[in-house]
Amino acid sequence: MLWGVQGISVVVVIMMAPLVLGITQIVKARLQGRRGPSLWWGYWVLAKTWGKETTVPEYSSWIFRVAPSISLAAMVLVAATIPWAGRVPTPWPHDLLTLFFLLALERFWVGLAGLDSAGTFGGLGSSRITTLGAGIEPALFAAFGVLWAVSGCTTISTVVGHLSLLPWGMAAVSYGLVMLAELGRLPIDNVDTHLELTMMHEATVLEYNGRLLAENQAAIAVKYTAMLGLGWVWLSPSLESPWITAVLHLSEIMVTAAIVGGIESRFAKLRYFQIPTYLAMASGLGLLAFYLMMTGGLN
Repeated sequence: MLWGVQGISVVVVIMMAPLVLGITQIVKARLQGRRGPSLWWGYWVLAKTWGKETTVPEYSSWIFRVAPSISLAAMVLVAATIPWAGRVPTPWPHDLLTLFFLLALERFWVGLAGLDSAGTFGGLGSSRITTLGAGIEPALFAAFGVLWAVSGCTTISTVVGHLSLLPWGMAAVSYGLVMLAELGRLPIDNVDTHLELTMMHEATVLEYNGRLLAENQAAIAVKYTAMLGLGWVWLSPSLESPWITAVLHLSEIMVTAAIVGGIESRFAKLRYFQIPTYLAMASGLGLLAFYLMMTGGLN
């Protein structure tokens, strides 16, 4: 039964990914006094982009062509790694190390494709997201420290019933901060601009068009949806019914997408050299929550 819930949940997460992005965009627009796009904006963009002619830079290699497919496949596997029913059918592949590897793999190929485009902006974006990744990865490990403290393993499972309020809050804030960085959202990066002084991820896909660009856009949408849901899977309670748990988590994703839209409408982008401080704060909160759980500092 758990395998059935997991399989259906993964399909739903992938199908609803453009809708989740649309929720964030329309909430942000309304809070800024604009009308904003339709909720179905993401599907329309994907369909329109997929139907356009695909061209590639003259000096690019096969890396530029296969990178979008690898990124999309990695993000689909990330969605499959998260136990949406709250309980895992088997200890593997629902493992944090597997998930972290897939996220790093996607970041590696995006950066490599940016360099392979042989463009100035591509190299700039690759340099920035690689540097950013060096801070994101330890911050992710720190944010999930309470999971190791509770379970003693790296299998993704809910920990809310084992945490006091303070460590739970620290872990939640830590994950929220590092999630925004991993997704390239404000205050780390502004996905709505192509100003060369601020571009990070957008710079690496600037040379893409047609089907290859559509694959990149789909990978971004699936990654966004999966990362929003991951926090709820391990920091919210798991109900007795796996079906109800999965539906609850999928509903929480939509609510969180609206919250992210509200955050982005209220914060400006950080300066590039302020980002290490931001990631250090995320890591510090996660490590402090881990310390309190390991030492019983709240007892």
